[in-house]
Amino acid sequence: MRGYHDIGGDKAGPVPQVELPWTEWEKRVEAIRNLMGDSTRRLVSLDEMRRGFESFGIEKYKALSFYRRRIEAMIDILEEKGVLTREELDAKRAALFPPETSV
Repeated sequence: MRGYHDIGGDKAGPVPQVELPWTEWEKRVEAIRNLMGDSTRRLVSLDEMRRGFESFGIEKYKALSFYRRRIEAMIDILEEKGVLTREELDAKRAALFPPETSV
C-alpha cells in the first residue's frame, strides 16, 4: 500500500524543466541538514529524514513546503534523540527575534 507521500506513478502532467533559484532560508536549511548528516556529526541521516516525512500524517505533509518539511523532520529527530526540545528552540528563537511590541 502506498503512503500519502509516495506520488510515483500518479498522473501529474509534464515535469517543468526550469531550474528555480533557492531562497536564502532554503540554502540554510540544506546547509544545516548537510552538516548534521556529515561523517563527523552523524546527527540526522537521510533515512531518518525520510521516516520523519512519512510520520507527519497527510494533513501536515500537504500543508508544508519541501524545505519546511525538512525543518520539521530535523526538529522531530533531534528531539527524539534528546539533542534539543521544541521549547528550547522556541526560547532561543524568541531571544534572537523578539516579537514586536506595540507602542
